[in-house]
Amino acid sequence: MIIAKPCVTMKGIVISGYSWEKRIKIDLTKTAQCLKERGHRVKKLLPGMMLLLEMEGYEVSVYPSGKIIIKLLEDVKEGERMARVIYDCAGILEVVA
Repeated sequence: MIIAKPCVTMKGIVISGYSWEKRIKIDLTKTAQCLKERGHRVKKLLPGMMLLLEMEGYEVSVYPSGKIIIKLLEDVKEGERMARVIYDCAGILEVVA
């Protein structure tokens, strides 16, 4: 299940991926490589902590827990679409979809 909602403390969208059957854990290094191959710019990678990238003109933070923050984005549906690309690269799209 993918839940996207506006962030109340900053402008942006917060997205979380959930599964009842499996614990969500993202390999940020593998995910960064896949996103880079798909044309997105990796700005910073702190393995096991955070991946910071530029995606479609937005700054995106990805965490090992599956939490994604897309700064300055206001469209929740667009945030969900972008999250699906990230979750696909992380290999967990089937788990959270």
